[in-house]
Amino acid sequence: MITVTQAFEEFRQRLELSDTEQQDTIRRHQDVRACIEEEFDLANSFLTGSYARHTKTKPLKDVDIFCVLGEKESHWRNKQPDKILKAFKTSLAKAYGADAVELGRRCVTIEFDKRNPTVDEEGKLLSIDAVPAFKVDGVYEIPDGVIGEWIRSDPSVHKEQATAKNKELDGKWVPLVKMLKRWNRSNGKPIKPSFLIEVMAHELVDGPFSTYPSEVRRFFASASEAIHRDWPDPAGLGPPVSDQMTPEMRQAAAKALRQAELQAAHAMRLEKDGSRTEALMIWKQIMSRYFPTS
Repeated sequence: MITVTQAFEEFRQRLELSDTEQQDTIRRHQDVRACIEEEFDLANSFLTGSYARHTKTKPLKDVDIFCVLGEKESHWRNKQPDKILKAFKTSLAKAYGADAVELGRRCVTIEFDKRNPTVDEEGKLLSIDAVPAFKVDGVYEIPDGVIGEWIRSDPSVHKEQATAKNKELDGKWVPLVKMLKRWNRSNGKPIKPSFLIEVMAHELVDGPFSTYPSEVRRFFASASEAIHRDWPDPAGLGPPVSDQMTPEMRQAAAKALRQAELQAAHAMRLEKDGSRTEALMIWKQIMSRYFPTS
């Protein structure tokens, strides 16, 4: 029987992306970029988001590509933001099929293998989010179809902050964020977007880092109150990261976080009392998929 500490270490390892997943991402990214380049002038394109920050969870989904448009496409900035998103969708649908391409708030999502889904999703990249962008005054502008504006963004700032925080906590912050995102996904994503978890964890998780079980429980406890706050863009450019969270969603997220904190506290008491098997089973209920019990 493994200990709780050993179980969390194995859990950490299971959440790491495999070489197959990384290679599949590179291939898919290149294919998507090639499709877009057939109809649009691209100055550059690069992987960003949680994949670039190494906080992406498994199964691998919604990997972001910033597609930086060139000067020939500058006319799009004088149009409503949803126009370029719809143009991207039309272009990508030619290659991947209309049923596999969806219009998002700030991106177009391509879902792979949608026509022929498989039960086992391991080792695969399930979808890519293509984000149209322009380089303006040293930062980027991307379309927001909901608010109907071009918003400013700088993914390099997000990446630098995540790297610094992970270094500050001896390389344990990134694995912790992955665990928290895994909990979020397993519980119906009460916190949206998942980037909000990173933003909250950047402030709520401080050193010295104790253990993964303790830090997970502490995050649940502090986040259940903090979810009611507005959380600004770390780069100080775009709208709040928490702007998707309606009052009703915040209440539901707070309830889910409080329940998780109570379960985690119970699991830790059981472990302290020597009931290792029961403790592992409760952690399995909290973290769900990928968490080992033996």
